Amino acid sequence: MPTDGAGAAARQKDAAFAAARHARTLAPQGERRTPFAPDLVGSSDQIFESLLNDPILPLVSELRLELPYDLEEEDYVQILDDFAGKVAPELGWRSAALAA
Repeated sequence: MPTDGAGAAARQKDAAFAAARHARTLAPQGERRTPFAPDLVGSSDQIFESLLNDPILPLVSELRLELPYDLEEEDYVQILDDFAGKVAPELGWRSAALAA
């Protein structure tokens, strides 16, 4: 979750959310042994750097942005704006609306 446009309280909440979920990334989970990647929380530059260092990134054509269910609307807007405006373009994504 990019935090560039987030206030201090939202940044703290996002960091706590990721910290609470970190243990699930340490070993495969459940009957199907599903692996989970760590949550990415930080500036757009930090998230972009983490993605660039992920060995799987060059092998995929899509990314899924997963967000907590209990955020306020303005938090979702901030995260989506930061991701679409800062992280995604660095990964080569361009809005179809802007390309037309």
